[in-house]
Amino acid sequence: MSNSSDPAAGRADRGAPEEVTRTRKLKPAVILLLGAGLLAACASQRSMYRGIEENRTRAYDAWLEAHRGEEATRPRAEGALSLADALKLALTYNKSLQAVSREREIARGGVIEAYSGILPAVTGEAEYVRLDEASAFDVGGQMISMGDENNYSAGLQVTQPLFRGGESAANWRAARWSALLADDRIREAVQDTIHQTAVAYYDTLLAGHLFEVNRAAVDSARDYLNDVRIKYDQGIASKFDILRAEVDVSLFEAQMIQQQNQVNISRTKLLLAMGASQESEITLSDRLEFIPLEPEIEEAVRIAYLNRPDLHQAELNLKLQEESWRAARSGYWPDISAFFEQVWANPDPHSSTRVEWGDAWTAGLAAQWPLFDGLGREGRVAREKARIRQRELQLASAEERALLEVKQVILSLRDAAEFVESQSLNLERAREALRLAEIEYREGIQDAVTVTESRSALTRAEGLYYEAVYYHTVARLELQRALGVLGPRAGPSDSPTPPPAQPGVIEEFVGTIPDSSGSPEGDKR
Repeated sequence: MSNSSDPAAGRADRGAPEEVTRTRKLKPAVILLLGAGLLAACASQRSMYRGIEENRTRAYDAWLEAHRGEEATRPRAEGALSLADALKLALTYNKSLQAVSREREIARGGVIEAYSGILPAVTGEAEYVRLDEASAFDVGGQMISMGDENNYSAGLQVTQPLFRGGESAANWRAARWSALLADDRIREAVQDTIHQTAVAYYDTLLAGHLFEVNRAAVDSARDYLNDVRIKYDQGIASKFDILRAEVDVSLFEAQMIQQQNQVNISRTKLLLAMGASQESEITLSDRLEFIPLEPEIEEAVRIAYLNRPDLHQAELNLKLQEESWRAARSGYWPDISAFFEQVWANPDPHSSTRVEWGDAWTAGLAAQWPLFDGLGREGRVAREKARIRQRELQLASAEERALLEVKQVILSLRDAAEFVESQSLNLERAREALRLAEIEYREGIQDAVTVTESRSALTRAEGLYYEAVYYHTVARLELQRALGVLGPRAGPSDSPTPPPAQPGVIEEFVGTIPDSSGSPEGDKR
């Protein structure tokens, strides 16, 4: 059935063009509004981003100014730099060490504060009171005034602790132990700084040695390339031999460039450890050397037990906890103090009717004895006593850890010495093999591949030899650190800054470790 006979359908068809027309007229307006909104949003986002960018720019400018100011305060090293000089600079300018050095002043303040429990306390006070009307009473029709509208007073109180159950003495001893603990923390920080600087120095030395090895390999490869080209011109070598020699040169050059980058990175770490400016121009004057060392385990453990900062700190923490326990037990005893008070007042403190200055004093003894505080004392004493056992276990753990470190370092030192000896022999063989390969190649006995392999083997052997010496040198350094002698020895120090460990600090204590024969290693050298 056709829809054309439906009147409603006809009206709908007739109304459709008008709606379409209105819709077409509305579309451009909607698009314009949406476009304007998007443009406004984009403009707002650009404005917000510009604000963030300006903040980031200001932050960078602030950092740049601070960085330049900090760099200006750093020392600038120039020329040859020995390990001893590097250590002196590090002990003077290393920021971390400077921060830890303040521990001594903090401990000194604690000792001064602890005296407050022993010395008398003096308190002064002054007061002025204005009354709206002075008190008065009638006697036979005559008003007698009690005091005055203006009241002045000044007083001085002195309190001297006499007995506090041992708390004052415990606090004073604890402050003294804390001062010793600060000294050992500084000593540990000094050793950490020496270790960090020395390792960075040795890293830079190793990188420099490996760079020289690779540079020598490049020079040798270039000389060999020239020989191949001469043989090629003479018709003895092939084009393949030239290409192979050119590839070898490129490979050795790539390794040399990588090693140069490692030299730069190691030097940056060294300057940071020294606290020196990164713009310093230095040349390391020391070299990696193999110095044999055979410490006895018993003597090494004895030195470690006497000098390791962590063992001293564990002992001092135990002492501090024992004083905390004694201070907690003082709650079972009375607190006795003597006091004296002097008062000057107007009106006279002896007679309120005398409106003039007068004085009065009082003196006596005061005692307080807490009989029961809800088991608070028992809880504190039990807690502090349990912590004593905890500190004892921590000390035993530190001793076991020290023993393990000493044994491990000695084993590492022995393995490193064997590594050096084996690589020393291997290096001699590699040098001789390359020498023979080059001679036989010139005589036409060997091919170019043999020379290339011999040169690569020599480069690896030289690198392994320097790495072996480096590992042995670092192992000696680790041994001194494990023994606690990498710097100042154990003991209190009254100087406000860490004692300089200065020239030869690394080698100074090596001679104190006897070898298996009982003679100091320093004598052997």
